[in-house]
Amino acid sequence: MGLFSKLFGFIKVRYVYSGAGARSAPFSKEAYEQETVRAVIDCIAIHTAKAEAMHVMLGKDGRVKEIKRNSPYVKLLNQQPNPLMTGFDLKYKLITQLENNTTAMCYVKWDGLRPEMMVPIAYSNFEIMPIDGGGYAVQFLDQDGIQRALNIEDVIILRKFFNSRDVAGDGNEPIYDSLDMIKAANESLLDAVSVSNKVRGLLKQKKAMLDSDDVKQSTAEFAERFAYAAKHGGIVGVDSMEDYSPLQVRAWSANASQTKDIRDNILRYWRMSNAILMSDYTEAQWQAFYESVIEPRLIQMGQAFTNACFTQREKDAGNRIIFNSSILLNTAMQTKVNILNAAKEIGLFTKNEMREMFGYSPIEGGDEAQVSLNYVKATDQSKYQTGENEQEVDDGQN
Repeated sequence: MGLFSKLFGFIKVRYVYSGAGARSAPFSKEAYEQETVRAVIDCIAIHTAKAEAMHVMLGKDGRVKEIKRNSPYVKLLNQQPNPLMTGFDLKYKLITQLENNTTAMCYVKWDGLRPEMMVPIAYSNFEIMPIDGGGYAVQFLDQDGIQRALNIEDVIILRKFFNSRDVAGDGNEPIYDSLDMIKAANESLLDAVSVSNKVRGLLKQKKAMLDSDDVKQSTAEFAERFAYAAKHGGIVGVDSMEDYSPLQVRAWSANASQTKDIRDNILRYWRMSNAILMSDYTEAQWQAFYESVIEPRLIQMGQAFTNACFTQREKDAGNRIIFNSSILLNTAMQTKVNILNAAKEIGLFTKNEMREMFGYSPIEGGDEAQVSLNYVKATDQSKYQTGENEQEVDDGQN
């Protein structure tokens, strides 16, 4: 956060108690350090970050009537939101923070009425506070331990498990027990392996009335003989007054079934299948993952960025930010061919959209849809068959 510190101006807030609901939920940094958790969050963030942001205009019927391809919002979200990030980086980091902290925030820096920069906010905790003169600010402690405040109108907030708190997600506390079990199993395994590699056996001295110093000296001498034997033939010599018993120390760990149950708890919590996590999924598995995990986040991001980037008047005029991710990119080749064959006569896709499905680059003049002439409006069937032109009909009024 130190690199972005100069972007955050000073806002004077009034310190009044606003209740626990106006604060962020506590979160553990250890969760993201667990390998399965990080792999799951990375999988969700990568697939979500592939979506392209679009600035569109909606008509009165709620349908897209225009796409503003040169919008400054699109350039920031898809290309370079700030000097240190790409558009992919910004979306990836916001989704990662959302999954790990259950609340993600992004600051929009304005140059007059135009957005100049978008910066994800890395925080330790935050709280919504009233501003002197009216309005509210997001007051947060950054990762450098510095307390800062931003006008809430300039902050995009994404939430997950949004229930008991007023402005933040409820946190990932329900999964901490499973993470503790994984941590305990890993630590016990490391301890057992460490002991098994250090304690080899018991040496009994048959000599009577040995004091502790004599026992230590005899043990040290035997250890030297043991180490010498390991390098020279592997045979340890003992006299009649010594009795050596090797120890069979076995490293303990949770069995495969227990480990799988704990890991499945983590996957269920994030609604992730092992096939998706290992990139070995079928069309049906990808469809289910997209609709249950990726698509809701794209809708959430679109609404949050729309509310922060546009005034109410601009929203009433139809301005929207949407995030579009082509679900067809992950379908089988035969499925794509079947879809194109079924839709080619009605002009559903342009040539460049078809080429994009198969990973080919666009071509000049490929953005115009082509349709078959074998279709006509149901009300015009007789005119189409007889060649009658509506303008040639004489109704007797001329």
